[in-house]
Amino acid sequence: MKKIIYAALLTGSVILVSYRSGAIPWMLFYFMLMLPVLALLYVQYVYFRFRIVQQVDRYVDKGVPIPYRLKLANEDWLMMSGISLNFYTDTVSVTKRKNDGVPVSYAHEPDRLFLLPHQQQEVDLELSCKYRGTYPVGVKSVSITDFFGLFTITYPMMAQIRLTARPRILTLGQLQSKLSKWDPKKAPPSSSLVQEQLDHELRKYIQGDTLRSVHWKNSARAGELLVRKQAPQELFELIIIMDCTPFPEEAELKRMQIEDNIIEASLALLYDACLQKVRARVVWCSDKIREIMIDNMKSFDIFYNLCAELTFCSCMTLEEVWKSYQAKANENAAFWLVGCHVPPPLLKQVQENHKAGKKITVIDTGTEPL
Repeated sequence: MKKIIYAALLTGSVILVSYRSGAIPWMLFYFMLMLPVLALLYVQYVYFRFRIVQQVDRYVDKGVPIPYRLKLANEDWLMMSGISLNFYTDTVSVTKRKNDGVPVSYAHEPDRLFLLPHQQQEVDLELSCKYRGTYPVGVKSVSITDFFGLFTITYPMMAQIRLTARPRILTLGQLQSKLSKWDPKKAPPSSSLVQEQLDHELRKYIQGDTLRSVHWKNSARAGELLVRKQAPQELFELIIIMDCTPFPEEAELKRMQIEDNIIEASLALLYDACLQKVRARVVWCSDKIREIMIDNMKSFDIFYNLCAELTFCSCMTLEEVWKSYQAKANENAAFWLVGCHVPPPLLKQVQENHKAGKKITVIDTGTEPL
């Protein structure tokens, strides 16, 4: 609208000097010609003299809103207006709270900032990271519009702030519920799997055994009650193998989501094992095969913090890592293979190992957020 008004005034001043001479018509004409130059100089002046400081924690948990404060300042004598802030929104959600305390997306209700000479202003917002990892957050660029509405120029921020987001820790029940909605065949075993895998042999029922320990299918075949015989827990081990092969064919955000799913599914399995006091080992490959023993919450926290910046650059496929590690695992070990787009040949091999009595589970985490 302002541009239309300016065009009308400029046209009027041209017509005026065409039919009437004198100082006033020519002054009006030259003023209208100078307006775009003044507007452009104003936009550049505000950008270089406008001050913004961003305050946010550098280590956060994915999906957890954290305070984010902006300190804005006009240190000069000229009033500043028409300032809009553009945030990183692909990897981060930015929200503000209205007067009634209800959070609303900043992108839906952006602020138009106005600063008087030598005025300072603080803006309190909230950030929520959508993905784990280290990446820039906060203000991505600043858009400045002049007084007359002729120019809007967007300038990138000269300095970025980056934070590191740790992955979420899901319960095994949450993981199972989410995966079963997409495909029941992809859902991981229930939280009782550890106990079931510990019960690796059968014996005859003895008075006093609980009915929960009865193996009903084998009992029906044998014609007598059989119960599971529990293996010594100190000899039992869970081995979680994460597929850390890169996904270069996927778009960046989709690739980040796939990596998050694999890590969060593995963390859910490890956390459940810690709660049940069962020794677990997590295995992955980067330039070589790496592993960490998880036998208490302290070792779990070490791996959890490592996951924030774990890179997917494996030189071996999930199948190759599994075959390489299987040879040195003890006979009571149970394997959980965690990946995305698990190839059919690997699934066929797992089924064959199942028939041979080996304890192997494949979890395909998919590409949708867990």
